[in-house]
Amino acid sequence: MRRFFMHFFFWLGFYFLWNQIIYFYISDTGNRLYFSALDVTMIICAFYGVYSWLMPAYFKHKQLIRLLIQATIWLALLATGYAYLMKLFLRHMLVPIHFDFSWNYNELQYNRFFIALVGIFGGAFLKLALDRINAQRKLDAMERANSRAELTYLKAQLNPHFLFNSLNSLYTQLDFDVPQAKNTLISIADLLRYQLYECNTDFIPLSKEITYLENYFNLQRIRTDATSSLHIIAGNQELHIAPLLLMPFIENAFKYISDDDFRENIIQINIQLVDDQLHFYCMNTIAVKNSAAYSSHGVGLQNVRQRLDLIYPHQHKLEIIENKSEYSVYLNLRLQRC
Repeated sequence: MRRFFMHFFFWLGFYFLWNQIIYFYISDTGNRLYFSALDVTMIICAFYGVYSWLMPAYFKHKQLIRLLIQATIWLALLATGYAYLMKLFLRHMLVPIHFDFSWNYNELQYNRFFIALVGIFGGAFLKLALDRINAQRKLDAMERANSRAELTYLKAQLNPHFLFNSLNSLYTQLDFDVPQAKNTLISIADLLRYQLYECNTDFIPLSKEITYLENYFNLQRIRTDATSSLHIIAGNQELHIAPLLLMPFIENAFKYISDDDFRENIIQINIQLVDDQLHFYCMNTIAVKNSAAYSSHGVGLQNVRQRLDLIYPHQHKLEIIENKSEYSVYLNLRLQRC
C-alpha cells in the first residue's frame, strides 16, 4: 500500500508538472488538462510496460535484441493507439474542445512515439537502478554475514589461547603456593565467564573490557619475574569497544618477555582515553631467540589485525616497532557509543 501511494503521488505531481511545462502555450485550461492527461496516461503505460514486463523478461533471458524489438513494438502500439483515440474522442466529445484538426494523423502518431520514450527510458532506468540497489543490499548483507561469521571464528580462537596461558600460570603456582593457586583458579573462572557470556555481542562497555584486562594482567604477571606495569587513564568509560581486542598484545608481551640476567626485563602497558580516541601502548623486552617468533606475528597478532580491519576500517592506526631488544605496539582507535 505504501508503494502504491508513492507511485500515485509521483504520477500526480508529474501530471501537473507536464501540464505546466509542455502545454503552457494553450490558453484554455480544459484543453491543457485533457491533453496532459492523455500524454501522461501513455507515459504511464510505457513506463510500467517496461518496468513490469520488458525489463524482467530481459533479466530472465539476457537477450538484448529481443528487448529492443519488444520495446519498439510496445512504443508503436502506444503511439498508434494514442493518436487514434485522441482523434476519435476529440471528434465525438459532447463538449467541444477547440482543437486544430489540420494536424496530420501520421504526424500526431510520430510525435507521440517520442513522448512514449519518456516512459520507456524512465521505466528502464528505474528498474535498473532498483535492481542495482537491491543487489547491492544483498551483497552488503552477505558481506556482513561473512564478517560476523569470520569475527565469531576469530573470537573463538581466543578462548583456547587464553586458557592455555592461564593454565600455565596456575601450574606455576601449584609448585609453591597452593592457597594462592585456588584464588588463581577462581580468577581464571571469572575471566572465562567474561569471555563466554559477556563477549557475545559486537561491542561492550569500555569499563568492562578494562576490568577484564586488569584481571588478566594480574593473573599473567604471577608467572614472570619481569618488572611489569599497567597504567590506565580513561575518564569516559561509557564508550564501547570490540571485546578482547587488546588482549592478544598483552598475551604476547607476557609470552615473549625476555628472561635475561644482565638487564631489567620489562613489560609496560599504557591505556589512555582522550575524548573518543583510545591510545594503547604495550612494550616488552625480548630475547634475541624470540625475535623470529615475533616477526611471524603469530596467530594472536594476525587475529587482531583482521578484527581491526573488519570492525574499525579507516578508524584505527596500528604501528608495531621491533628491534633486537624491545617490541612495542602503538594502537590508536576511535571508539563509539552504542
